[in-house]
Amino acid sequence: MSRARASKRLFSTLARQAEFNVTGGTASGHALLGARTTTVQLTGGAASSAVNKCARCHCGRTMCMGHHNYSTSSRAAQQAAQPAYADADCVSSDLVGRHQTVLAHFPTALSVDDYMSRVEVALAGYGFTGDNSIAMSNLCRDESCMILEDKIESVFGSCFSTHGLGGVLTCGVIGIKAGLSHSPVQGGKERYVFFSFPHIAIDSDGNVGGISRPNRPGASSACGALIACTSHLKDEGLEVNLKTPGVHDPMEPEYSILKQRLARRLKHEGVDASKLDLVSVTKAAERTITSDLEYLVSKAVDTSKADYAVFTGVQIHNWASDLNNEDVPSIEFVSVGKSYVVVNGEKTYLDVHQVPAMSPRQLKLLSQASMDKDNSTAVAATAGGMIQEIPRDYLLKRLGGLVGKNMLSGEAGTWKNYVKTTWAEAHPNAPKLDDKLFATEPTKEDTFSTTFGKKL
Repeated sequence: MSRARASKRLFSTLARQAEFNVTGGTASGHALLGARTTTVQLTGGAASSAVNKCARCHCGRTMCMGHHNYSTSSRAAQQAAQPAYADADCVSSDLVGRHQTVLAHFPTALSVDDYMSRVEVALAGYGFTGDNSIAMSNLCRDESCMILEDKIESVFGSCFSTHGLGGVLTCGVIGIKAGLSHSPVQGGKERYVFFSFPHIAIDSDGNVGGISRPNRPGASSACGALIACTSHLKDEGLEVNLKTPGVHDPMEPEYSILKQRLARRLKHEGVDASKLDLVSVTKAAERTITSDLEYLVSKAVDTSKADYAVFTGVQIHNWASDLNNEDVPSIEFVSVGKSYVVVNGEKTYLDVHQVPAMSPRQLKLLSQASMDKDNSTAVAATAGGMIQEIPRDYLLKRLGGLVGKNMLSGEAGTWKNYVKTTWAEAHPNAPKLDDKLFATEPTKEDTFSTTFGKKL
């Protein structure tokens, strides 16, 4: 008898005995096994597991070889099941708890490495890879957003950036087309992957909008532009901020466009401006900017020549409330928004939550590519996926903060006296940002010179 057939016969015997035990009957072969309670010795394990009284398979059996509709759990676990993270000082417990805090505001949030790994796997199934596609990233201008940019670029290489304050899109159709023209061509087709995320901070203490920045005392905030929008829209109302498209403040072009676009969207959705808060405005920004991106893409992409994908959401900074505290980990999350691919002109929506999460070891190996360093960070598993800490040293270095306590003091070298020079503007009366179309006086053309006496 082959090993496979013998194994199947043994499991059939166990299944019949388990079925008898569950229904109160007596298995005729229990003496052969040496006990009334059916046990299954797990291969390679040191302890046995008892078959649980689980729901019957649709074939009628309690334990079915064909459908695997049975479950096992250790006797110790049955007697005293403990929470996965019972130790209050456990770092993994802290990560899980903080994920729950973020989920209360953004129910679809995934850890950034977990998110990017799922996106990469999903895209590969539709023919998109880092070798044959160009990534188009649209984030806020805040340097804190570069963490997500690094994760994207670790997969696709350098992105074509359309960043704006609050993530507002101001590049237009020509700006989008400029990035598309840089795409690799494989099999006669170009492939583009669009990422668009406004951002928000929810620090380790759960403070919405709070973020700590390297070498800057006190609390900071993110997103500053959306915080300002929230305040202005609540105080001024929506109506006063409804402007004709194309009309904006020349001294605040991106911010005024962002505020106008949000006002129009919130007015359309029937939102009461007096009840706005940072979370609701950030979500509205994600919806607005996603619509704007899709409209620009529809004008710029020729689906007969190219395939493309769109991934939107909200970037969430769940950093230590004080980056000087090395005991508190920092985490990055992505709240998942729209996710779809358009291949041969056919749109397919994707549920990235259904893509299996990587193991902690795989996730650490993957994240190293975006940080160029060994990864010994904390990782925690949740029902929804994997959470991984952002290394503090990498975070400080990426944001431009000194990791150490270095300071410059004393007098500079004598070279300081030699680098001084003078400068004269060639066109001192050139139009300013907020000047009217025609100046009241004709411009005066001047040449300028340096201390070396050379006219340029």
